[in-house]
Amino acid sequence: MRLTRKRLCSFLIALYCLFSLYAAYHVFFGRRRRPPAASLRGLRKGAAAARERRGREQSTLGSEEWNPWEGDEKNEQQHRFKTGLQILNKSTKGKTDFHVQIWGKAAIGLYLWEHIFEGSLDPTDVTAQWREGSSVVGRTHYSFITGPAVVPGYFPIDVNNVVLILNGREKAKIFYATQWLLYAQNLVQTQKLQHLAVVLLGNEHCNNEWINQFLKRNGGFVELLFIIYDSPWVNDVDIFQWPLGVATWQPQETNESLKNYQDALLQSDLTLCPVGVNTECYRIYEACSYGSIPVVEDTMAAGSCGHTSVYRNAPLQLLKSMGAPFIFIKNWNELPAVLEREKTLILQEKIQRRKMLLHWYQHFKTELKMRFTNILESSFLMNNKG
Repeated sequence: MRLTRKRLCSFLIALYCLFSLYAAYHVFFGRRRRPPAASLRGLRKGAAAARERRGREQSTLGSEEWNPWEGDEKNEQQHRFKTGLQILNKSTKGKTDFHVQIWGKAAIGLYLWEHIFEGSLDPTDVTAQWREGSSVVGRTHYSFITGPAVVPGYFPIDVNNVVLILNGREKAKIFYATQWLLYAQNLVQTQKLQHLAVVLLGNEHCNNEWINQFLKRNGGFVELLFIIYDSPWVNDVDIFQWPLGVATWQPQETNESLKNYQDALLQSDLTLCPVGVNTECYRIYEACSYGSIPVVEDTMAAGSCGHTSVYRNAPLQLLKSMGAPFIFIKNWNELPAVLEREKTLILQEKIQRRKMLLHWYQHFKTELKMRFTNILESSFLMNNKG
């Protein structure tokens, strides 16, 4: 009996060990079972349905293509944009601190400010005692003041660089201009003003000797001179030619007479510009403003203008050097031939010619504005370093 129990226990222990070994073998070494075929077919159908859903979703986007890197590309574009702004800010930093004030004490100042600089004035009333405006060209900040209230010693000087616009056409104007130059001289001597340039409506015979004593080249303080008419002094170093521009409408003229004149220019294909006291006249620029081709008498008037080998193309050296699309004649006997040629032009050709003149005139003014600014910057800033 005792022997039988021992045998039974041994048998059960051996059976338990065999079962444990069998279970361990299947757990660690047995192959993983594949899913049934039906399950595989179900998965394939599910995947196909998902692809169909994605296809329908993409078709609803029209012609847009899905781009998995779209978000990254947008972020990169934004980064480049911000970087570009930072570079631009760094490149302009410290380069917008050049300030110039223009004192418009002659009517030609309005042509410079309103036509060439395309600036506005506040108030708009032309009879106001004080008018002012501001403009930025490149790195230069301009301010402009004009009017009867702009009197020497009666307005604050808060800039180091000034452009003074003067009329030196006749004795009374020269006396007034001289008073302004003496005032500016005192400002320079007391170091309230550092640099001065002058835009001068010169004498129509180019007799401008009175201003010689004020030029820096002669021991004075005027560093730059922009002078109207074909002066033999022009050297494009410190003396430059400046355009006459349009006339300032006189108070005795009426709005009706002004409109009649403007309408005549608009309706005229050609505008005749005969020589007066000087070859250069307001009518040339007024015709350009309305697209009417100036027919210019290309002869030098009496006086001292243009009598130098530099002025081989005088008169109207400035206009010619910038490719003015005018009709130049040496004698009015040439006019009939000009008018005969006009008869051969069709309407479309005349319209195109008018457009070309307007385009040239706009370019002319823009180019003058940039030249003026570059000359001031080069001269004044270079002298600061010196």
